[in-house]
Amino acid sequence: MIAKLAVGTALALLLIAAPAKAAPTNYVTMTDGAQIAVNVKVPPQCTATSTCPTYFEMSGYESGSDDGKTPIGDAADATGTSDLPLPFQTGTRAAHASHVDDRYVTVLANLRGTGCSSGEFDVFSWRSALDGKEVIDNWIAQQPWSNGDVVIFGHSYSGLTGMMVASTRPDHLRAVSASGLFGDMYRDIVYPGGITNYGFPLLWTGAVRPVYDVGGGTVGGLFPPADTSAQCAANQAHRSRTVLEDPLIQGLDDTDSEWYRARSLVTYVDRINVPVHITTAYQDEQTGPRGATNVFDHLSPNISKRLVMTNGEHGTQTEDHVFKDRIAWMDYWMRGTDTADLDFKSGEQDLTQVFGPRDTPTTTSRVILGNEGDGKSVGEIESHGFPLSQTQFTDFYVTNGNKLTTGTPEPGTATWVNGSRRQAYSHQAGANTGGELTSPTAPDEVELSTAFDQPTTIAGPITANLFVDSSAPDTELFVQLIDRAPDGTLLYLNRGMLRASHRQIDPSQSQYTADGRIYRPYRPHTERELVVPGQTVDYLIDIFPVGHVFLPGHELVVKLHAPPLDDNDYMYVEKTLPGVDTLHFGPDTPSRLMLPIIPMSEVRDYTPPAGQCPYVSMRCIAGGR
Repeated sequence: MIAKLAVGTALALLLIAAPAKAAPTNYVTMTDGAQIAVNVKVPPQCTATSTCPTYFEMSGYESGSDDGKTPIGDAADATGTSDLPLPFQTGTRAAHASHVDDRYVTVLANLRGTGCSSGEFDVFSWRSALDGKEVIDNWIAQQPWSNGDVVIFGHSYSGLTGMMVASTRPDHLRAVSASGLFGDMYRDIVYPGGITNYGFPLLWTGAVRPVYDVGGGTVGGLFPPADTSAQCAANQAHRSRTVLEDPLIQGLDDTDSEWYRARSLVTYVDRINVPVHITTAYQDEQTGPRGATNVFDHLSPNISKRLVMTNGEHGTQTEDHVFKDRIAWMDYWMRGTDTADLDFKSGEQDLTQVFGPRDTPTTTSRVILGNEGDGKSVGEIESHGFPLSQTQFTDFYVTNGNKLTTGTPEPGTATWVNGSRRQAYSHQAGANTGGELTSPTAPDEVELSTAFDQPTTIAGPITANLFVDSSAPDTELFVQLIDRAPDGTLLYLNRGMLRASHRQIDPSQSQYTADGRIYRPYRPHTERELVVPGQTVDYLIDIFPVGHVFLPGHELVVKLHAPPLDDNDYMYVEKTLPGVDTLHFGPDTPSRLMLPIIPMSEVRDYTPPAGQCPYVSMRCIAGGR
């Protein structure tokens, strides 16, 4: 990642001398005088006598000057180096809007203070969200090609921005499709479980966003035609930023605050009053796997909403087989389309059955199991909401021999030395590369396991109740879930974490299963409460959701240890002293996992995968390595 960022930064600085394609940039003046740069592509059939719906996407990348590629991509084309693995080549239009620009007018906008837009930049601010509302209602709806209907689309930065814009309730907004989200800036990504993550959030803030902003948005907008490039240059003099509002400053405090809450989707999304489609990947290495379901839970029950979950990384959510569901959602609400191929074995589907009637709020969900590449899955689950309506939450208790059982547990203890970071894994090294830095078993971790004798599906939220005492006044607990095949192949499913001094729970803001158990604890994270060394405490740990089928002979392996240094591009900073942690289990201290079991009868067209590591974008260490 760091090497790629260095290359991208260098290229961005050199692009001032590189040719760029002309782009149809417009400037929309906000009510406070700031100018927002928007890039527009109008299909030839969209005229004043044949108006069209509009696709709207907004971020702080290259959007306002996007001609299909970033200037880095244009320079690569001009120099014949486009086949090289250079970063930051593809622009938002090519990646997202091209899927619909034959029948939608596509409008891409730059946030204020980024690219060719003037004004003060403030990441995920309400003022920037209001800018989106003004562009939609005061500009798009007034254009001769517009029929007055707008859909917001976005992934990652533009997905987060789009959901904020939708929360302002634009009059002409009709639907939303967003992916790659985090809902709570503090809890979902910067301090999950109160543990400091200075990995991707820091890299994005300090490098990724500026490279796209400058190398994509600003540089791309400064080239001719002169009427737009001159305005872009002029707007640079009217850009500002309040240093104390910078995430690099605010992120130093490891307790929650109003700064985080004001920039978190869960604070606003209950205001959204149009149908919303959310997509998430369980192994998302950038925005993380917790946030999308958190956002989904906070949406109003008075709107139609859909959640699509798949195994994979950040980019999986923009692959064609997932896009088909998202585009069908857009066309269903925007164009009245009633049938579409959602890229499953049944072919064309009746969208009124999949999404529900247009005149009644509905909640639907789709789980794509075991993504094998090219849109091929081992099976799917159709359901209603999150957790899935078919879920049978089942407790697996820790018992003697470090096994997991659904029966009565036998008492015992297991001890590990807390403080080692050897279980590190870098996403950039490749999904099938590397394992622990030393031997796979050592005194710094405890391994628990249970075997399956028949196909078993888990899909949804997971929690762990761990009764632990520590020799230190504070400790950091990390829970890793793995599928271990009979040949020793390890498929990493997901993880959860908690800093002991951040263990407090606010029951009134936590999410519950139908039978009253917490599946997503809400922790205030406003103050630290140390523990008494040697005192056993019941820690409830939120484990990120999983959708997976365990084959016969496979084991669920649970590893307990300190947070690793590098974890799928999360990098945890240790803020506790090393110590000895002891897990207690048995009838009096029922340490356990709560797993979301789905009956196999609810899985459509299940086909067991072939090979040691058949799934793309999931960390998998083949047996024998």
